[in-house]
Amino acid sequence: MTSDAPNATLDAAFFNGRFMVEIREWDWNFHLALSHPEVPLEYRFQGGLNYSRGIEVIARVRAPNLHRGKLMRIWLSPFGSETTFGLDGLDRVGQFYRDRSDEIGSDFQASLHLPEQALSPAITCLSSVWRYLDIWIDEYQGDEAAVTAFSFSATIHPNLKEWAGDDLDAGLG
Repeated sequence: MTSDAPNATLDAAFFNGRFMVEIREWDWNFHLALSHPEVPLEYRFQGGLNYSRGIEVIARVRAPNLHRGKLMRIWLSPFGSETTFGLDGLDRVGQFYRDRSDEIGSDFQASLHLPEQALSPAITCLSSVWRYLDIWIDEYQGDEAAVTAFSFSATIHPNLKEWAGDDLDAGLG
């Protein structure tokens, strides 16, 4: 089945607010401890535990070319069914930061919301097939921008190859 729709990537505006990164490494962070007595009961897990987990991804920017090769640190934080989006909830699927220093020297950082139900498949795909992450952001407000969408993939779509450029490791011996 072919489409007669025009190639949207021929319009430069298609890439506004879009980053493509190549995933270099990732780790699943997990923390479990007894809650401090002053932590309110509603913020405790099973009555007395402090529980957190998330996925940390280290990546290099493929595109836009202006930021090519720069380091990006990304956290994927799972959320449950009680979290809502839209008019009465969150108005973004994450937050994007530039010009923040951290201990690994990243140029960009992002925190992305991941549905709880997608956590296991995400870990499986990160460990097996996903190599790229596209992140769409709104206009910056200072050094921050709302993430409006993100998408993982194993390959670069043919329409995006020119924009994404050659492999970051191309030409390295």
